[in-house]
Amino acid sequence: MAFWQALLIGALQGFSELFPVSSLAHTILIPYLLNWGIDQQGSNFLAFVVALHLATAIALAIYFWKDWRDVIMAFVGSFKGRQLVYDRNSKFAWLLVAGTIVVGMIGLLFEKQLRKFFEDPGFVWVVAAFLALNGVLMIYGEYYRRRVENRVSQSPQPAMSGQRGGGRSSGVHSYPSFQSFQMAEKNQPGFKNAEELSFIEGGVVGAAQTLALIPGISRSGVTILGGLLAGLSHEEAARFAFMLATPVIGLAALLKVPELLKPEARDILGMTIAAAVLAGITAYLSVRFLMRYFETKSLRPFGFYCIYLGLIVLIIVQLRK
Repeated sequence: MAFWQALLIGALQGFSELFPVSSLAHTILIPYLLNWGIDQQGSNFLAFVVALHLATAIALAIYFWKDWRDVIMAFVGSFKGRQLVYDRNSKFAWLLVAGTIVVGMIGLLFEKQLRKFFEDPGFVWVVAAFLALNGVLMIYGEYYRRRVENRVSQSPQPAMSGQRGGGRSSGVHSYPSFQSFQMAEKNQPGFKNAEELSFIEGGVVGAAQTLALIPGISRSGVTILGGLLAGLSHEEAARFAFMLATPVIGLAALLKVPELLKPEARDILGMTIAAAVLAGITAYLSVRFLMRYFETKSLRPFGFYCIYLGLIVLIIVQLRK
């Protein structure tokens, strides 16, 4: 792997880990499309990927450090006060625990087998197919979400107009457009804060991350989608998803730190550090952008992107046979 290839993969990891487009799929498909011939099953590449994931988790922790400070203090307070839930922060802390336990157990059992299967070059087409399926899931989830929002908008509440500039009323009750409803959704009584989820709901949303063990399925995408279907706003679902992802990504990487300490990994130490720094920077910029993006927008553009890229790769696979 050349130095410039390492930098490109590092930047790609930082963006695609948090954008709902599957970082693992891009790590597999981009080298395939560009004919890089990188050995992705070698121990050096594994050590390289471990460093990128650690950098991504650190970037997430830095961005949400105030939330994590409150959560950790509340978590410790639960033990000191011998009361599981005593305020919104303690509830959120234990929701994160509930959402992390399931994905952690399943990941330990099946991650190695799934990675070996899908990293075989002969299964690139399967990765592309799952990437397209990832897009379909997000688009259908947003469609289902829109139906829920329409039901909320039609519940008894003061009349709202979708017109700009406060035009004259026609005398017919007017409901807000989908976009205007997204902009106001976090203020609507029909949508929950993460702290209002039950522990079962939190566990289910967290367990959705297990689908990301399949290359092509996005961790952030399915987790945000799970939050939306549980009744969260887009912004709150994204916050919950990124908070859930931080310990999962970080702990999974820490368990593989010994790979970074092997003698053969020293040959790529320089490029690994450079790529990890770049991954951390791009991850921080990504989460900062996405938290603003989801204040008013949805998963649909990412869904279409995944479908188009997946279909393009499938076509290229057929042409190369």
